[in-house]
Amino acid sequence: MMKSLRRIAVASVFCCCLPLGQAQASVFSLFGTSASSAYAQTKYPIVLVHGLAGTSKYFGVVDYWWQIPSDLRANGATVYVADVAAFNSDEQRGEELLKQISSVLAATGASKVNLISHSQGGTTSRYAAAVKPQWIASVTTIATPHAGTPVADTVNMTPQALKNLLADGTSVLGQLLSLFVGNPQPQDPLAALSGLTTAGAANFNRLYPSAGVPANCGVNGAASEVRSGNTQLLYSWTGNQAGTNVLDVTDPIMVLGSVIIKTAGGGANDGLVPVCSARFGRELGVYGWNHLDEVNQLFGLRGLFSADPVVTIRTQANRLKTAGL
Repeated sequence: MMKSLRRIAVASVFCCCLPLGQAQASVFSLFGTSASSAYAQTKYPIVLVHGLAGTSKYFGVVDYWWQIPSDLRANGATVYVADVAAFNSDEQRGEELLKQISSVLAATGASKVNLISHSQGGTTSRYAAAVKPQWIASVTTIATPHAGTPVADTVNMTPQALKNLLADGTSVLGQLLSLFVGNPQPQDPLAALSGLTTAGAANFNRLYPSAGVPANCGVNGAASEVRSGNTQLLYSWTGNQAGTNVLDVTDPIMVLGSVIIKTAGGGANDGLVPVCSARFGRELGVYGWNHLDEVNQLFGLRGLFSADPVVTIRTQANRLKTAGL
């Protein structure tokens, strides 16, 4: 009984320190799915970081990381889902992420966290790891455009008036998404777009260099661990397909993005990010997924014989556990 009361007290303190959406997620991480195994029970908490146009839970209902947090918890992991601005620069999003990491550390008593990030969430995580390296045990990026993407280059070349119009619309969308999880954040779609271009990514890599970013989209040694400053373990994987399921209404967008990337000479890609741009740290695989399949969206629809992204992330948690993280 006393143990349960202590858990409730910890949850209450933590909830008071976070916006409503974050508080709800924190309570769920403590009292949600009970663990049936210790397969994914890492030493440090796992924080999942969403990408561009993302949120922890769309319209307060649909998880960005579809079925992934509950699976990790069922396998023993302590999991928190970050909620940063849907549309903003990595510096702004990174500062928001650092505040949430600070709350996780305070709530759990842990000294570090493991970051698992999708798309722009990877560069957001790299910013956090550069500013507070002592807080970060590992960074795993999934289809992050570390070298930018031709899709962003193409959008960036549109007339300024059209870009401003698109920015106004996406800013409203970002504000709406943040309101649904009770965690309003500033939105700046043009800053987000700039950072995702090849020139913007190159500038980010100069400002926040990482041992995980290979030169000229080269391949890092997949058989060995890659460390940043001998403290953080760095990993990545990505997809290389665009249209993967005829029932997925988002696949046409991925197919269009793939055409843009290939036309620009970007080679194999997941519909939004070239495979070469996603390389970071120890490369763990290239899967038959598009950009949304990688986080088990839309509602788990993907190629019939493709790998299960839920299992892939669970396996990564086990890898972190085995590494003592």
